[in-house]
Amino acid sequence: MGINRFLFFILLLFFSGCTEESRNKIFKQADNVLGKDLRVSYVADSGNIVKVWNVKDGKVTTHKDESGATSGYYYFWSVENGYVQVPIVRTIVEEID
Repeated sequence: MGINRFLFFILLLFFSGCTEESRNKIFKQADNVLGKDLRVSYVADSGNIVKVWNVKDGKVTTHKDESGATSGYYYFWSVENGYVQVPIVRTIVEEID
């Protein structure tokens, strides 16, 4: 039990000395390592799903502007096709079990 408290104290000191931006970068890197299983669907004008990709133990990313809003495209690595880029406007991203 003593080692857990020691590690917690060290992490607390480390994170208290970091800026918020540094902490965000660290947590994003951890998310990249851990990954998730996702289903990405592309929707046509009619509202029908026309294409579906699966992301295994990965991540869907996008560009963010200065205000933090997402814009443009989602980027990800699918099981079916490898690298994929799709417009954000017509895309649904779901976490799957």
